[in-house]
Amino acid sequence: MKKLSKINIDQIVGPAVFLILILYVLAYGILHFGGITFGPLANDYLIILLPIWLIDGCKSTIESLAPKRHYFTSGEDISKVTVIVACKDGQAVLGTTLRELRRKFPPEQIIVASNGSTDMTTAIARSYRVVCLDYKEALGKVRAINQALEHVKTPYVLLIDDDTLLGGARIPTGLLDDGYSAVAFRVFVKETTWVSKLQMHEYRKSSDIGKRYHNKRGSVQNISGAIGLFPLPELVRQLKSHTGEFSGEDLQRTLLIHLANSGKGVVLARSVVITEAPDTLIKLFKQRIYGWYPGLYANFGNYLKIIFNRRLPWVLRFDAVYNCFFVMILDFLRLLSLPILFFYPWYFILTYVAYLLLELVPYIRSGSVEPLWVILVYPLYGIFGLLTRVIACAILVYRRLIAKFGALVWVDDYRGAPKHLKVKSFLLTTGIVSVILLLNVIVNFSTIFTNFTFSQLFTH
Repeated sequence: MKKLSKINIDQIVGPAVFLILILYVLAYGILHFGGITFGPLANDYLIILLPIWLIDGCKSTIESLAPKRHYFTSGEDISKVTVIVACKDGQAVLGTTLRELRRKFPPEQIIVASNGSTDMTTAIARSYRVVCLDYKEALGKVRAINQALEHVKTPYVLLIDDDTLLGGARIPTGLLDDGYSAVAFRVFVKETTWVSKLQMHEYRKSSDIGKRYHNKRGSVQNISGAIGLFPLPELVRQLKSHTGEFSGEDLQRTLLIHLANSGKGVVLARSVVITEAPDTLIKLFKQRIYGWYPGLYANFGNYLKIIFNRRLPWVLRFDAVYNCFFVMILDFLRLLSLPILFFYPWYFILTYVAYLLLELVPYIRSGSVEPLWVILVYPLYGIFGLLTRVIACAILVYRRLIAKFGALVWVDDYRGAPKHLKVKSFLLTTGIVSVILLLNVIVNFSTIFTNFTFSQLFTH
C-alpha cells in the first residue's frame, strides 16, 4: 500500500493511454484483418488514408512554394527592454543562459522569477547579480511571469526560458516602436543526438517556412515560449485574460494578442536563438504529451474566436481552421485508420512514399540543411506526432476533470489535488478512451468512411 501511495498518477496517465492505443491497434488488426496481410490495394481505404495522412505535408508544401517572404529586422535599443526568466529547478542550464544575457543587458534589467525551486537556481541567479525573485510556492511559469511584471520599468519585455541561449541575436525593439504587437524569433535547437536532429528540421520548418509565410500580414500564429518580445502593456492586459495554464501558454498568449487586434500584428525577426531540446525519445515523448500538445487542445476556443473574427488576416483564420479541423478533429480519423497502416504494409508504403515526396519540397526550399536521413525518417515522426497528440488530449481531459471535481481556480493546481480526485479522474479518462476504441473494434466506425468505392461516387 505504501508503494501505491507514492505513485505519481500525473505521470502514469500518458503511458496508460499509450498502452491502450497499442492494445487497440492489435485487437482491431487481428479481429478485422486476421493479422498482417499483403492483399491488393482497395480504393475505399485509399479514399480515407491519403487525405487525412498527407494534409500536413500538403500544407507545408504549399507554404514553402509560396513567394519567398522576408524576415523582419530593425534597430535595437536595449535600454527599452527588461528580460524575464521564469524557471523552476533550472540550475543545470540557468548559468549559461544568464552568462549570455549579461553580455547584452545590465543586471538590473534581468529578472529571474524562480517559482518553487528546490535546487541552486536562486543562488546561481544572485551570483550574476541580476534581480532574483524567489517564490517558494510553485506558481507555474505564467503566474511567475505575472508577478515579475510588477518589477518591470521598461516599455518592452523579453520573455526567455532558462534553457535558451541568446548568443548574438539582435533584439528588434524598433519593430515594437513601429507598432507591431509582438515579435517572434527563429528558435533552433541544440543538436546533440538523432532525436534533436529530427526536432531541428521540425523547428526550421516552423520558423523559416511556416512563420515566415505569415510575416507579410503580421499573422504569425505562435511566439515560441523559448523567447518572445512583447510590449509591457499587452502582458499587463493579459493578467486577466490568460488562464495561467502552462501547456500552450505561449500559444494562448499569441492568440490573445491577435484577438485584441490593437497593433500591426505579430511578426518573425531574423534573429536566431538556440534552445535545449529533448535528446532522447522518452524525453521528447514526455515533453509533447505533458507540455506541448495539451495546450493545442486547450486553445480550441481561442481558435474558434479567431475563425469568426473577420477583422483578422485570412491566413491566420485559415491556420485556425487547419488546427481545429485538420489536426484536432482529423486526429480521431487518423487514430481509427492506424491499424490499416500497420496491418496492410502496402498502404503504409504508399502513404510513406507520398508523405516523403511532399516533405522533400520544404526540405529543399529551406536549404537541405539537415542530413537526408532526417527526411527519410520524418514520415514516421509524423506517426509519433499523432500518438503524442492523442495522448495529450487524454491528459488534458484528466487535468480538466481534476479541476472540475476539486473546484480549482487554476487548472495547473491539479498537481497538488487530493489523491482520490486524481484516481477518479484517471479512471474516468482511461475508461472513456477504452470504451471509444473498444466500440470501434466491435462496430468498426471506419466503415462509415470506407464503405464505398470510387465508382459509387459517380453513381449516387
